[in-house]
Amino acid sequence: MKRQLLLSSIAATTLILTAAPAMAEDVEVGIAGAIKGDVRVSTQDKPKEARVARKQRFFWGDVIRTKKKSQLHILLLDRSTFTIGSRTQMVIDRFVYDPNEGRSFFARIFEGAFRFMSGRNDANSGGTIETPTGTIGIRGTALDGIVGEEAMEIAEEEAAIPEDTDHDEDTATLIVLRGPGEATEGDLTVGEIDVTAAGETVELNQPGFAAYIPREGSPPIGPFRLSFAGLGRIQDQLQPSVTRANSGNGLVKALAGIAVIAGAALILSDDDDPVEPNSTADQPSPKDSAGRPPID
Repeated sequence: MKRQLLLSSIAATTLILTAAPAMAEDVEVGIAGAIKGDVRVSTQDKPKEARVARKQRFFWGDVIRTKKKSQLHILLLDRSTFTIGSRTQMVIDRFVYDPNEGRSFFARIFEGAFRFMSGRNDANSGGTIETPTGTIGIRGTALDGIVGEEAMEIAEEEAAIPEDTDHDEDTATLIVLRGPGEATEGDLTVGEIDVTAAGETVELNQPGFAAYIPREGSPPIGPFRLSFAGLGRIQDQLQPSVTRANSGNGLVKALAGIAVIAGAALILSDDDDPVEPNSTADQPSPKDSAGRPPID
């Protein structure tokens, strides 16, 4: 019953927030890259969930949900990426990208684990992620987040979280700045995250620093350095097969610094080039499960 109510709420709020652009045309966000397990999408035109196919296009207001032991990598138009883990629900309500002006977006995570990576070092590019307890302002960086019972369980083991904290297992939110480090090659800088809840904001500007919102109406706790064990548990939600196949503190420490780059390598493979806005490339037939053409 709880999941049914959540899905109904998602559908209703998505319709309100995206009705205006949808009346004119679908506004593209990006494509499905790597898929593991059972990943579903519902759209305004087709509210019944359908299974996501690789290279399927996503548009404003599409509600994406992963089932148990499933993951999805989404490659956005500006080469930013979202990775969502098992039992995660999200919707990208707005995504605006101009190669000359930068990128902005607004997305909502209702439950589960996610990773966002900025695709370019651009002062004009930013974004906002909303969770049930607060908002995350992003300025050119890579971050991990988790909403729900797993976030609460991780926080309860962290020395920085007071023992008398009043948690809500359904809405607790944990956010961590993942890097990369100063020696990382490439164009991605550390950047910053602002985590805001109950009128208070915590700024994260060093890799490994985290903020925790224990429940709706509570201000964020932080910044604090998340333990290697905590980092490893978030990683396990995003890529469990990698974590379980390589146990040990050495791997967990490595994941804290390089997991983001490994994720980028998986997404930005040669056959996963992003789609240019208003592309006129030929499309294969038949159409994908959402009734839209996938990418060649």
